[in-house]
Amino acid sequence: MSETSNLSSMPNSKIAIIGLGYVGLPLAIEFAKKYDVLGYDIDDERVVKLRNGEDRTREADLNDLKKVIKPGHSQENGLYFSSNKQDLKECNILL
Repeated sequence: MSETSNLSSMPNSKIAIIGLGYVGLPLAIEFAKKYDVLGYDIDDERVVKLRNGEDRTREADLNDLKKVIKPGHSQENGLYFSSNKQDLKECNILL
């Protein structure tokens, strides 16, 4: 059984992708197409830029990024960003 099939059996899955570098950001975008995802990074400036659909590292497809960004905490599928470690407590899957 694959990891994603395990996730689909958990309807209230809230995923945190920790670290939004060249691996984390593309991974967060892909998961956000089907799940509620928190993109967490300790770099406040990076988080602000990502919320605005900007990626200084150019690791992500900006069109895909803009499609999955959501404004904040909600149960909808999509991606929101935070540098507040308290937000990680809301997640039940940490990657």
